[in-house]
Amino acid sequence: MYHIVMNYYDEILKKIEELLKDNKQDEVRRIIDDELDQAYVPREFEDKLMKIKDTLVVDTVVHTLSDEEIIEYLGGSKEKQLMAVSILDKKNLREYVDICNDYLSHEGFKNAKALLLDSLIRQELSDTIYYNDEGMEYEFIPKYQLPIEESDGFLAGNKYLEEYYLKDPSKLKMAKSLLYKELMLTLPITLEESEGLYVAKDICEYIEEAFERDVCIKKEDLN
Repeated sequence: MYHIVMNYYDEILKKIEELLKDNKQDEVRRIIDDELDQAYVPREFEDKLMKIKDTLVVDTVVHTLSDEEIIEYLGGSKEKQLMAVSILDKKNLREYVDICNDYLSHEGFKNAKALLLDSLIRQELSDTIYYNDEGMEYEFIPKYQLPIEESDGFLAGNKYLEEYYLKDPSKLKMAKSLLYKELMLTLPITLEESEGLYVAKDICEYIEEAFERDVCIKKEDLN
């Protein structure tokens, strides 16, 4: 039901490899910086990211898309969709309702669509938005939706995480980040308290297993 993916780090490296083939070094640097800023980064993964970062050129140019390019990118690869949505987030989306609806009502990269839904909610649009999630169709008005961090599911899950990782702030930071991302993927549905707790418990289990695997790898290296 939820989207915590165990091969997350392999997917990130694969994405970086594809971006490098297209010489999109600015996007690669952004991804690497975001990952290295996480509270928990497996040592092997961190080493690979640092090696890749060392190969990047120093000067990069931030590319701003025209409206025509935004439409083109929304129909492109996952990376292009994310780039287009990132640029839309900085615009007044009231002027882009038709473009947003056309994108959200058709198949697309779920993560990018979730980010756009979040932007629409935060800008409190009063237009009806049409969203297709793998065949499930939704209609909603963003201004009547709560931002993720104000929803019952997030508040309940966040409280659980704060109690669970009361004495481990590094894991707590990672857990909160994962909770936010997981709940974003449920938009435009907002989770109830019990559902938020379920997700939070799943996240804690995932983090503990990930740390345990990393500890085992380090012990093997010492032998």
